[in-house]
Amino acid sequence: MSWRETFQSRFGGALPLDAYLDAVDAALAPYGFTPERTFAAVSICRDELTQSLIPEVARRWDHPFNLGGLGGLPSLGRTGWGTCLAHVPHEGGRGHLLVFGFPHVGIDPDGRLGSSLRRHQDAPTPTCGALASVLETLDDPPPADPTTEALADAEARRLRRLVTAELDGPPADLGAFTRAAAAAVEREMWAELEALAPWGAMDVAVFTGIQIHVPACADRILPLTAAIRTGADTAAHPLELGT
Repeated sequence: MSWRETFQSRFGGALPLDAYLDAVDAALAPYGFTPERTFAAVSICRDELTQSLIPEVARRWDHPFNLGGLGGLPSLGRTGWGTCLAHVPHEGGRGHLLVFGFPHVGIDPDGRLGSSLRRHQDAPTPTCGALASVLETLDDPPPADPTTEALADAEARRLRRLVTAELDGPPADLGAFTRAAAAAVEREMWAELEALAPWGAMDVAVFTGIQIHVPACADRILPLTAAIRTGADTAAHPLELGT
């Protein structure tokens, strides 16, 4: 099977990255999320393959704040969130915070889902490596922390706990596990924002999906959720992407 066949069968609704971000921009236009008044924050995995998202976001809303960790989960804690919220522009009234949350998955040239052929390597490797590692060890107890504190795996344990909470049973493959990770990213993102309650000072829009790496082409984004909470709202409400 070619990578295009795998892509169409598993992610038929995905968009090229630039088209997806154009749709986000259009959806937010009625709410005053202009480039000058908007601060973007991005929660993506640390994998080098994910980083193509950053300049595309910067081209529309200036350089984004880094929220993410393994699997795309926000991993900055209360102090990090406080720093992020303090950077939101407030000139001219309320601030506007735009948040993206994307786990990622690859498709290699032979159409295998969950792997990517990286530059200057002669064999594909797992993508997302963190999610693949967690998936492989779901039936195993978490390993004991190493004596070297810097190598403790608290972030991977949190990833495992939050993603498995979204599952009704064993996932069929890494693609299904990545969808569960996207649900975990959305749930955790809103839970952390609710705990900090920035609505008094700013409107907040959160977009989640899956970042997909395909051979020799720009990344695709599978849109999953889009919602906004403004000062007039008591809860977030969905946005239409109009794709």
